[in-house]
Amino acid sequence: MSKSIEDFFTAGELATLFNIPKQTLLYYDRIGLLSPEFIAENGYRHYSLTQYLILEIIVNLRKLDIPISQIKDYLNHKSSDKFNELIHKKSCECDEIINKHIKIKHSLAFVDKLLSNIENLALNQITLEHQSEQIIFISDLSSVAVGKKRLEIMAKHNQKAFNKQHFKEKAVGWIVDQKKFLMGKKSYSLAFFTTVGHPQNINKNHMILPEGLYLNIFFKGTYHKNSKSISKKIASFLNSNELQPLSNIYVMPLKNHWLTSDPDEYINKISLQVTYINQETL
Repeated sequence: MSKSIEDFFTAGELATLFNIPKQTLLYYDRIGLLSPEFIAENGYRHYSLTQYLILEIIVNLRKLDIPISQIKDYLNHKSSDKFNELIHKKSCECDEIINKHIKIKHSLAFVDKLLSNIENLALNQITLEHQSEQIIFISDLSSVAVGKKRLEIMAKHNQKAFNKQHFKEKAVGWIVDQKKFLMGKKSYSLAFFTTVGHPQNINKNHMILPEGLYLNIFFKGTYHKNSKSISKKIASFLNSNELQPLSNIYVMPLKNHWLTSDPDEYINKISLQVTYINQETL
């Protein structure tokens, strides 16, 4: 051998220079990423300056979380263009991760705001509020009365309303026939609904809630347990204020099984569009 063994690094010495475990070098040798210059008769692995320089590339690219497979491919085809391609690809991956976490933060902020609003709700008080136009995504229930089929429709509704990467930040409400509700009659839900933004393509599964005056009430407990008393309260309010209902009833759970195991602690919102019978009242 033309060079003295003192000119080579042992696995331990090289690992120390890069502050990595010696086992990492053994692993790199096993997968064909970085092999020692030679192995002495005593089993010691020895690395040259060439391996030092290669390891410098490997260690620093791993700090960028670039996969070993990509590093191995780059080392076999080194060039300025290939390096730029490697870095650009990682940069694009970072953008995807950043965008994903921005969406997560948006969902967290949205949910946090909803939770704060729930704590400050005035319960069992009817209010009138001018609301902007809203678009809702609906799943028809008119052909299904009760049971397992409804849960299947709700599951499919969630799959369509929220994609695989989209946290279910909004609850699913339901639409009830206005006439039956105000008469205190039992009525199965007509559809599930979820408010959405402004989808590019509005289809038959979307419905526009027009801008206008809406009656709202927040109440504690389940809808089925309280619907009759709430319907009487709303009917009386409509009559005394000369208001005419224009829409079906929209029921939206705000506090449900996500936040409590006690159904009596649920909080729901009922909303419907109204107008004054005598416009001069306005």
